[in-house]
Amino acid sequence: MRPFSLFTRLQRAAVPLLAVLALGVTTTAMAPVSEASAAAPRTVDRIKAAAPANPPAPVETEPLRVTPGEHCTPTPTGSRERRAGAVESCVTMRAAPKAPTGAQQDLAGAQSTAAADPVDSASCAITKPGTWTFNRFGYCVTGLTVLYVLKDSNGKEVGTGTLEVLTSALLPAADTTWNEHVTVTMTGATGAVTSLIAKFRSSCSAGCTATKNAPWYGGAMVKGDSRNGHVSYSSSPAPGTKTEFTTSYMLYVSYPGATITDPSASWSNPKEIRCDDDVRDATSTGTPSPGCVVPSIMPTVEMDGTAGAAAVGYQWAQQNLADGWGAAKPLTRAKSGISDRTSRTCGGSDPFQPMPNVVANDSCGTFPFAATHEGGTDGSLCSEIVLKDTGGGWAVQQLGNADPSRPCVRAHIPQAANQAAEAQLSDGFVDQRVLEAEQFLLKITDSTAVRQGACLQTLPTGSVRAGDGWIENTTQAVDEVNKTTTPNGPGTRAAKATACLGKNLDGGSDASGDITGWQDAQLYRDTYAPKAGLARCHLIPNVLGGKGQILDGGQDNLVPCWQSGMNTGTPSMRTFEQAAQKLVKEDTNFKATDALFYQVTPDYRDDTSTIPLGVTMTATVQRADGTSQPLFPEVYIPNTKGNTGTLNLGN
Repeated sequence: MRPFSLFTRLQRAAVPLLAVLALGVTTTAMAPVSEASAAAPRTVDRIKAAAPANPPAPVETEPLRVTPGEHCTPTPTGSRERRAGAVESCVTMRAAPKAPTGAQQDLAGAQSTAAADPVDSASCAITKPGTWTFNRFGYCVTGLTVLYVLKDSNGKEVGTGTLEVLTSALLPAADTTWNEHVTVTMTGATGAVTSLIAKFRSSCSAGCTATKNAPWYGGAMVKGDSRNGHVSYSSSPAPGTKTEFTTSYMLYVSYPGATITDPSASWSNPKEIRCDDDVRDATSTGTPSPGCVVPSIMPTVEMDGTAGAAAVGYQWAQQNLADGWGAAKPLTRAKSGISDRTSRTCGGSDPFQPMPNVVANDSCGTFPFAATHEGGTDGSLCSEIVLKDTGGGWAVQQLGNADPSRPCVRAHIPQAANQAAEAQLSDGFVDQRVLEAEQFLLKITDSTAVRQGACLQTLPTGSVRAGDGWIENTTQAVDEVNKTTTPNGPGTRAAKATACLGKNLDGGSDASGDITGWQDAQLYRDTYAPKAGLARCHLIPNVLGGKGQILDGGQDNLVPCWQSGMNTGTPSMRTFEQAAQKLVKEDTNFKATDALFYQVTPDYRDDTSTIPLGVTMTATVQRADGTSQPLFPEVYIPNTKGNTGTLNLGN
C-alpha cells in the first residue's frame, strides 16, 4: 500500500486529534497538515507548558545526625588547662539551626538575583545549618557545632570554645578523584578558653581511599579565626563494575599544647557515593570514562530542541499518555536488547509504515525508548503520531484511536531528528552516569543554549566583564579620605566587591596609589609598629582578576591592611583566595560551564571610617545543572597585625 493511501485511510477511520506544540509554551490550535485537511478536527489538545528551560537538578536533604551527650576526659597534670583550674575537658556536638547573619542574608539575596530563583531551592546554603544537602554530583553539610568546655572539680565551667564545621565536595562525572573542602571557624570563646587547636581527619570505607586526609596541620585558633583546606579521595572501579562507599570525619579539639589521641567529635555521610566504570553499552562508539555520583539522587537526562520533531513527539507522549514516562514515572535504562525492543515496537503485529510524502526521510521514533526496559511494547498497542513543523510551531496529529491509556507512541520523525534524539539520550546516560537498570527522569526543553552557572547568565548593572564572568566593585561616600592627616577632603571608600568567576580568568593588576585611608594607615603603623609592613589589600584578588591601578579602576578594589595579618598569614585573605584560585584553575571537577560566586565585604566601624576593621568573605560554587554549594562559608578576617589579634588597623 502506498504511504499516502495509508495516511488517507487512517484519517477516514477516526477523527484525528490536532494540536500545536511549541516547546515551553501553551499553544492554541493551528491548521492540520495539508494531507489531513479533509478531516476537520473535533478536539484540540491544550498542551501543558513545558518545564522551565534551566531548572535546577534534583536535590535532597537529610538532617545532620550527631553523637548525643557530653564526652569528657581528664586534663593532663601540669597542663595549661589544669593551671587554669580545669580538671576535665568536655565536648558536645550539636546541629541546631541558627538565624543567618546580615551578611549571610545578603549573600543569599545576591545569589537569588543572579540565579533568578531562590538560592535555597537548589543549594547547600549557609542559611540551612544542621543539614546535609545532596545532588547527583555533590554533597555538603553545614552547621555542625562542636562545644568545648573546661570544668573544675565541682563541675563548674571555667571556659568554653565553640567551633563550626562546613564541608563541601564536587563529584567527578568523568574521573574518580575529588576534593572535599573543609572550613572550621571558632565562633565563640569564654573564660579560660582563649584559643583552641582543631585537627580534622577524613576517611572512607572499602572501595575508596582517602589520599589526603588532613586539610591543614597545626595552628591555634582564636575567636573569629577560620581554618580552610581540602581532603582528597580516590576510587578505582574495574571496567564493568561499580563500588559504593561512605565518607567519615573526625575532629580533634584541644587546648594549645595539649596532646590528644581520641577524636572529640565524629560523624559520617548518611548517603553512599558510587564510583563506576559501567556506563558503556554494546552500541557505544567511544569509551566513557569512569566517574562518581550520589546514586540515591535520581539522574535527569535532558533532551533539547535540536532533536526537533523527536523532542516534540516525546514530550507529547509524556504529556498525553497516562503513564507519563520520564516525567510522572521514571524510565529504566537498558544497555542490551535495544534492537529487539525496536523491532517489537516498529514491527510487531502491525508494522510501522513510513510516510515519505508527509515526513521527509521518515523513520520510526519509539517512546518509551528502546534503550529502556519500558520500551519494546508491540507496535499495534501504541498511539501513532505525525509531526509537522508549521513555521510557528508543531502540528501533532494522532492517527487512529485517540486513547490516552495506550502505553507507548510510534512517531513519524525525520531520520536526522531521530538520530539526534538517540545521540542526546546516549550522551545523557554518560553525563548522568546512568547504569543498567537504573531509573532516570527525562526533561525535554526548547532551550538549545549551553547551560551555565547562575551568575554567568547575567551581567549586573555596574559590573564589568572579566574572563568568562564579571566583577563588580561598589563604593561608599566618606567626608574625608583620611581622618588623621591634612589636607583632606571628601571621597569614596571601597565597599562590597562581587565576582562571578568562570574557568577562564582575566589577569589582575598590582595594587598602588594613595587609596582612601592610606595615610591614616601609615600614621598608625609609624606610631604603634614602626617596622611592620602595610599593604593595599585587593578585595577581589589579583590572582582572580581583581584590579589595583588608578587607570583600570582598581582603587575601588583596595583597602589598607597589615601585610602580615589580613593580607597574608594563617588565616588571612590569602588563605581563602588560594582556595578559590585552586578550585577554578586546578580542580577538574569545576567545569567550564560552572561558576564561582565570590564576595568580599569590608567591615567599617562607622560612616566616617577609612580603614576596615576586617572583611567578610564568602564563595559559592554555582554548577551548570542549577545546583550550588559553598566553597567556604561566611568567614571573617580581622585587620590585625600578624597572628597577634591586636593592633587592629581599622578606624
